[in-house]
Amino acid sequence: MNIFNEVGALAISTRLQRLSDQFRKDGALIYQHNGINFEPKWFPIIYALHVKQALGIMELSEEIGYAHPSTISLLKELEREGLVEPFKDDRDGRKRMVRLTKKAQKLVAQMQPVWEKLRKTAEHIIDNANNLLQAMDETEYQLKKEGFFERYKRMENEETNAAIRIVDYQPEHAQAFYDLNYAWISESYEVEPEDEKTLSDPETYYLKDGGAILIALYGDEPVGTCALKRNGDVVEMSKMTVSKSMRGKKIGDLLGNAVIEKARELGAGKVILYSNRKGSAAGINLYKKLGFVEVPLTGHNFKRADIKMELVLG
Repeated sequence: MNIFNEVGALAISTRLQRLSDQFRKDGALIYQHNGINFEPKWFPIIYALHVKQALGIMELSEEIGYAHPSTISLLKELEREGLVEPFKDDRDGRKRMVRLTKKAQKLVAQMQPVWEKLRKTAEHIIDNANNLLQAMDETEYQLKKEGFFERYKRMENEETNAAIRIVDYQPEHAQAFYDLNYAWISESYEVEPEDEKTLSDPETYYLKDGGAILIALYGDEPVGTCALKRNGDVVEMSKMTVSKSMRGKKIGDLLGNAVIEKARELGAGKVILYSNRKGSAAGINLYKKLGFVEVPLTGHNFKRADIKMELVLG
């Protein structure tokens, strides 16, 4: 047993590749043994066209389960070998179809007895308590329901969300509030005097008049902020940011929903915000998802603001 057998699922791609390489290598030897000039990597396309007779490129990709570029690459190789040929669909002259050439059809006839022996040999290999084909069917079904990367991101987000706490601002969060917001503002914009005013004394600017500041904690580390400045029945949402290292983990969604709930607790009838279309495109998409709509741009104090949005609270 080597190291990749010991680490289990972590090395699944490596082990599947190793298994595939072994089958391909031995398959090539079997074809050579029978005097047949054939590459195992050609099998999916040749067999699909043998069964279906003719297919469009997209249809062929779906039949063999390959990405479109991979299918095109293999088709070009097979066309050079004289095994497939393109033609136009009689019903749609714009559609490119492919089929086996006469050379390929003769080759298939030669290979069919070999394929039958290959099938029986493979069945002997996988005929065990943990049937490989059945396991592959089950695995492919799981991947069809949710891809590897999508599943990874979901599980990562679930773990992150479980570790994130949204808490009310405390004086010990002052430096983090300043640092997190200064970082994103200076990254894309000019830090304006109004920024320095709000970041240097957030308690006076936001809390004194009945507003609020929320802090997203990952463990005990502040990784995000959002503030509400109160003006009667209206609260302005601002200084919403997540640290660069924690972006893409849906923390902004958690903060956004929490700050809207906080606005309701404050008795606000409306939440407004100002943003920048170019520099904060991701943020604007989040605001729309939260229910904000664009309104005429009025009453702002920042040069970078070029969009105003509001959310009426029910």
